[in-house]
Amino acid sequence: MQSNRALILRGNRFLGSALVDKGLLSTEQLEAANDRFMECVQQDGVEQVSLLTILLHEQKAITEDALLTYYHKHLKMGLIDPTHLEELPPREMGYDLTLARATLTIPFDRQDGFTCLASAYFLSAPVVKAWETLYSEKLIWYAASVRGVLNYLERAEALEAALAEAEAELEAEEASAAKQKNKE
Repeated sequence: MQSNRALILRGNRFLGSALVDKGLLSTEQLEAANDRFMECVQQDGVEQVSLLTILLHEQKAITEDALLTYYHKHLKMGLIDPTHLEELPPREMGYDLTLARATLTIPFDRQDGFTCLASAYFLSAPVVKAWETLYSEKLIWYAASVRGVLNYLERAEALEAALAEAEAELEAEEASAAKQKNKE
């Protein structure tokens, strides 16, 4: 996650500024949230906190409904609940889970040169740029709740761990079979 530290800090700063610019948050609310964000970064590390969760859950300065409504009405984005999506292995989708956690964004489908992403951080230009850099194909963005993205990521992490465990077991079986064959 340290590799994403700069992205996390910039992504959160840009998101906060965008929320103020769009009239979803006051400057005072952003300043208070930024102070809390930096306090949390110093205590818990940058990968454990997001400005949006502070605004939503601690300070209640904005509601997720208001943010999702803005995405839908003003940006004409589709809304999606990642809780109901079938998780795909991150390696199959070509991304790293730490990037997804750092940006609260998940790729959930890929077809015909398009990748579909669900994000709680679409208003953050550095977040969008990071995903545009990762994928050379066209991106279709959907707005999603923080909780939905985090739920999906937990399931994707469990799937990735299960796949890694299965691969390790297979390698161990192959090594054992090769060892047995060499003895014969």
